Amino acid sequence: MAPSQRFGLAFGTAPRQRKPLAEALGEGLAEVLQRFAGQITATAVLDNANSFGTLILDDSEPGFDVAVALQEAAWPVPLRFALIVAPPAGAAGRDEAVRSKAAVTLKSMDRQAVFCFDLPSKSEEELVMADATAALHRTLVLGWTETRLHAVRSYRKNGRQAMVATDLNISQQAVSQMLLGASFRRLKRTEEGMRKWLARPQRTMLWPMKRRS
Repeated sequence: MAPSQRFGLAFGTAPRQRKPLAEALGEGLAEVLQRFAGQITATAVLDNANSFGTLILDDSEPGFDVAVALQEAAWPVPLRFALIVAPPAGAAGRDEAVRSKAAVTLKSMDRQAVFCFDLPSKSEEELVMADATAALHRTLVLGWTETRLHAVRSYRKNGRQAMVATDLNISQQAVSQMLLGASFRRLKRTEEGMRKWLARPQRTMLWPMKRRS
């Protein structure tokens, strides 16, 4: 069986944000890394200037989910992301090369872009729609109140409204209203759709690939 591809995820604060990335993420970064420990093959590393970070995944499927978790950890500071594919072996597949490619992709993004998917197996139309979807998702998340943020994060962890109510010491009805106000069902459908799209089989390709202009 041929070795699988690897995927680099770069993340950083949106343009004009002055808060350092580590400060924006706080303890949430460690929580995200623990939550996705089974999918992250090379842990998150922040650059010396604390402007962006990179990590490596063994599968594209959880790429958007990891980004969502990072954005919730950094709330209300907006983040943006780049997910790139790399070969499993050779110089281009080494950790430092994968991180570098992801970082370069993030830095070269249009200032208005939220999520760059540098995945040659996807069509240009798909990539444009994926960025638009990610932008809408981020807009909804950044529109939360702090109580809605806590409700969503607790629900992701506990999976039941009753457990969230106990965790936050509020009524279950209040939890339901918070999740409704956070558009949580719509966000979940978006996340499920992105997960399935990213999980679609990658085409067999020759390496190295030419990056889209």
